[in-house]
Parts: sequence; C-alpha cells; structure tokens
Amino acid sequence: MESETMTYLKKSENGVQTSPIILSELQKKKARRQIFLEMYRILNHKTGNPVIALRLLVSFKKKYQNIFGGKMMSKISKVDGRTFQRLGSPGFPSVASKRMYDNEFSRLLSDSAPKGLRTLIIAITKKCPLNCEHCFEWENLNKEETMSRAELIDLVRSYQDFGTTQIMFSGGEPLMRKKDLFEILDSTKPGTDFWIITSGLGLNPENAKLLKAHGLTGVMVSLDHHEAHRHNQFRGNENAFDWAISAVKNSNKVGLVTALSLCATRDYATPENFASYMELAKSLGVSFVQILEPRAEGRYKGKDVMLEDHHIQVLDESYLKYNSEKRYASYPIVNSLGYHQRKIGCFGGGNRFFYIDTDGDAHLCPYCVGKSSNAVLNSPEEVIAKLKQGSCHIFEESLV
Repeated sequence: MESETMTYLKKSENGVQTSPIILSELQKKKARRQIFLEMYRILNHKTGNPVIALRLLVSFKKKYQNIFGGKMMSKISKVDGRTFQRLGSPGFPSVASKRMYDNEFSRLLSDSAPKGLRTLIIAITKKCPLNCEHCFEWENLNKEETMSRAELIDLVRSYQDFGTTQIMFSGGEPLMRKKDLFEILDSTKPGTDFWIITSGLGLNPENAKLLKAHGLTGVMVSLDHHEAHRHNQFRGNENAFDWAISAVKNSNKVGLVTALSLCATRDYATPENFASYMELAKSLGVSFVQILEPRAEGRYKGKDVMLEDHHIQVLDESYLKYNSEKRYASYPIVNSLGYHQRKIGCFGGGNRFFYIDTDGDAHLCPYCVGKSSNAVLNSPEEVIAKLKQGSCHIFEESLV
C-alpha cells in the first residue's frame, strides 16, 4: 500500500518549493570566504595583531569542528539574500551575525562572564487549541495570560541590549497572539533574528506576509510524523498536518527561513521513518530539520519516554549522514541538540540559550524545567546568574 508521504509528494510534484540549499561548490566557497573575512576583521580589531587574530581563528574553527561532528558541516542555505548554516545562529551578513561572532570571540579571549546569548526562547501565550502528546507547557495551557504586551516588549529589548542574537517566540501557539506579536516585532532594533515556533495554525498567506513585513526572520513548524494521520494523532487535531504543510509553503513564498521540528519518539526513531521525513522536508523546501528528543516533562512527566541507546544511534547517524554525505547534498540541514550535548555538554542555562515560560519565569531550557527567577522582574545578568546555580537534568554543563 502506498504511503501517505509518497501520495503527498506525487500530488505536489508540480508545486515543490525550490530548495534553498546551495549546491554550487563555487557559491559555497564564496559564502564561507566572506564569513571567514568577517570573523577575521572582528578578531583583528579585538587583538590589534593580524597574526594572533589568524591563529585564534584557526583555534576557533577546530573547537567548532569538535562540536559539530569531526569536519565542519558544509551545507549552507540561502534565503532572502542571507546565508544560514546553523539553526541557532543568525543569517549572514547582518548586524546579528556580526554581534554573534563578537560575542563568541569575547568568550575565547576572556575568562570573565560573557555577555550575549545565541538564542532566547520566550513563550508569549498560554493559548493553544491542540492537544499535543508531548506538550511541555501542558500545566499552563489555556489559562489566563500573565505577561502583558508592554512587559514582553520590555523583555525583548532588555535581551537585545544584553547582546542576544536570536529570539524565538513560542507558546502555546504564538499566532494566537498575533497582534501583540506584530507590535513586539515593530519595537525591536537591528542585532537580533526573530523566529516563531508554531504548529502552523493561523499561518495563512496574509499572516506570513505580515510577519515578514514586521521583521520576522524564520518559522519553525512542528511536524512530528511524515504521515498525516499519525501527526494528527500526536497533536490531537485532525487538521494539524494540513496546517503544518500550509504554514511551510506560505512562509517560503514570502522569503522567511523555514524549519521543521520533529519530536523523535521511540516509535519514530528508525532509519526508515527518518528517511521518509527527510524526503518530505526536501520536497517542502525547508532549510532545516530539527531533531528533539522526548523528556519526561510537561505532559510526559512521570512517563517512560526517554530514548534508548539504539534510538539515539539512529538519530546521531542520521545527523551525520544527511549533513556530510554527498548524496544528501540537496537535503535540508539537520540540527540535533542531543548530538552536541552528548559530545560537549549542554549550552542551556544561560550559557548560549535558555527558556522563559508563559509566566515570565526562567528555566534552563524548555525540557529542564525548574523556575530560577522571573525574567520580567530581574535583569538578564541576574537571571543568568541564578540559572548557572542549576544544572541540566541529563547532560553536563558545557565548558565551551
């Protein structure tokens, strides 16, 4: 019997989004050279010595080779005139990318507490009509909103001033608060890329166009199975798959960077399933696929959902295969937090990112819940100092 994925791909053959992944080796070399020169200029300015700057840049490259898997990932996506290599990094060239490199080089050169985050995830609403199996905001869902629009604007501004180069708005479903989202985006300044993490609900052509006009960079759409009925079952809504697919198409059309986010459960973590997922992701023209590993938090609290070694092996091998093998050169870039965390520890807890929930409370990440302080009432420096007193539930703190 033909799979739902293959049926979808055949139906959409004539309307497949052109892949944003750069295939030309010449264009990739040019993009990497431009990035290298930008990084070199920043380091040379910081050190005042071109020889030392070059040596430090080589050292920096070796460090990130270790993080991202042996050799540097070669894939580059290009959307709306900017290039993207990592899901957790802003596009190049931009004020945000320059700030990110400056932040990282400050860490390299100084032992003092660094300023700036790679990514901040802010849950801006408790509202969501879905009934997702793995929801980490389950206990807060559809209760009265706590953070006002003004508080959210102040929160975003304070973390921009702190040097944060990427902010992702989640929920609940962030588009349930779209008017506030527009005003938040209108209040921002250069130096940060902004994303939403969405089920796809409400991301119609008009809203996609408006989000782009108000300054959104990218959209991460949650898609937890390549087969429609299985995704709908996981999300508790018979329209969830169609919403997700439409959201990706609408986002692509207006020049937003698109990503799919997969919660890879034990049942799903097989080579066959991931191969089908990547075929669908490629056909949709997304730049990234993010792999998340289930944690016993939120609605999964107290349940036996952690992946076993053989499941993790499938995900790690898939991460390396799709990012490095030539036969998969045209497929989206795969992002796997678990892969990096098992190698060098967790970047959460204010090291490179953390999570602010719908009440404004700071957590190490969405899956390492445990309120440390309130981000509305305290400065970024105070919040991060408190976060650093905690530790990841699963992984050691990163030393990088």
